[in-house]
Amino acid sequence: MFPSGQEPSGRRPGHSLRRFLGGGALIALLTAVVISTAAFEGVSSIADALQKGGLIRSPDLTPTGGDSPTTFLILGSDGRSRGAVDASNPPHSDTILLVHLDPRTGLWSELSVPRDFYVRFTYHGSPYASKINYAYTLGGAALSLRVVKDLLGIPINYVVDLNFLTFDKVVDQLGCVYVDVDHLYLNTPAESAYDGYDSINVRPGYQQLCGEHALDYVRYRHDDSTFARDAREQAFLRDAKEQLGLSGLLEHAGAIINVLSKSIASNIRGGATVAGLLETVVDSVNGPVNQVQFPDVPLDVGGQDDQTASPAQIRAVVSRFLAPSVAAPVVHSIAVRRGATTGHRAGGSGSGGGSGSAAVTPTIPGLTATPASTSASALALAVNVPFAVYLPTLTLGSASLDPYEPFSHYTIDDPQGHLHYGYRIDWSTGSVGSYYGIEGMDWTDPPLFAHADSVERYGRNYLYVDTGSHVQDVGWIVGGTLYWVSNTIFDDLTNAQMFAIAQSAQPVH
Repeated sequence: MFPSGQEPSGRRPGHSLRRFLGGGALIALLTAVVISTAAFEGVSSIADALQKGGLIRSPDLTPTGGDSPTTFLILGSDGRSRGAVDASNPPHSDTILLVHLDPRTGLWSELSVPRDFYVRFTYHGSPYASKINYAYTLGGAALSLRVVKDLLGIPINYVVDLNFLTFDKVVDQLGCVYVDVDHLYLNTPAESAYDGYDSINVRPGYQQLCGEHALDYVRYRHDDSTFARDAREQAFLRDAKEQLGLSGLLEHAGAIINVLSKSIASNIRGGATVAGLLETVVDSVNGPVNQVQFPDVPLDVGGQDDQTASPAQIRAVVSRFLAPSVAAPVVHSIAVRRGATTGHRAGGSGSGGGSGSAAVTPTIPGLTATPASTSASALALAVNVPFAVYLPTLTLGSASLDPYEPFSHYTIDDPQGHLHYGYRIDWSTGSVGSYYGIEGMDWTDPPLFAHADSVERYGRNYLYVDTGSHVQDVGWIVGGTLYWVSNTIFDDLTNAQMFAIAQSAQPVH
């Protein structure tokens, strides 16, 4: 890196506790666990653990009191483990995440800044122009803080700096997590030796990911983008949160704090500060999570792929991030029965959930008829699962079957050790990292739908999971089989398209 050069080669108040940490980046989850565990472990023990980490001082930090609107900047540096291809490279801020807690409205907002965002700044009197993550390499957390603050034009109260090398141990502490993997993640050892990316082989479908294998999936780099990694990290956290819940996370809190205290740097010091943060967190857990992302605006700078945004776009992003409320998901003008987490599953199979219950095919912009050839391939899956294979008669018009592994089947053990069968059919929207699909599984109450809302339409009882105002999964039960349509990790499909695709699904013959 040279100066002026490029880097070298309160809606729904009182909503259930399930919204707490509902989809933020892994760093945000772990940091909040450290802080919120103070109620269980004692404020002084948390303060002592944080005291062991490095101290970040900066005039760019704005002091704030307890139980008041608070903004965190959380940095995850990408130092590599010994033996990795890029282990000798200097660290960058691999994750740049802002979390805003507003105890007045109970809203929890998250904003990921693309690490490839192109910025200009000065450091020790010299001008620089680079990807924003280089600020960390050049001047550590303090410079990253200043550059992010100048970019967004908002006060930042706390900064937390963590190294991803610690995450292997943290994920091990959390144990295995059931994850709905959206497509094939494959980079063979031979390919890894050639392209320098870590080897990985994660099949499509609902499955358990454990330890380092889970982290490889979250941080997958081959044929991917900054936005895809950020979104996948959030999706992994949604799955972890649904499986473990807040109480489950707190069970692991002691071990997590031990690990983090050895590799954390922050400006959080003293029992009074920790107590104030605890109060802020507790008063902000009942609202929804407001997830905000930068627009995907590529910028070619000397042949290097960077990201940019206009001042108006940045103001819009900041406005959404600091918004006092977010809208509930619009479920295609359906009268919604929220929070029906008991009894509705049996109703799904007993009240019109059979093959003829979704005879109505909605007309929704952007959808087209599924090609007949897809039905023939889907039917071949039936020999691998002990239940009917459902296929939507509608598909996204701009999508095509995943060119690598569109039809897959799998087995999975539930927490009690019972074996279940499943299948997944994948479509690619054509954008990097953007896949949606339909799945079927003879496990009807997985963590994925543990806190689903439900709605009746055309005689079929639908379960759905949302990520704020967007529907992520739409499911229904026929007999002893759960079927669901999963959105892309970017929520590319509209709520109307998600429900229309689900409503069009019929067993193949």
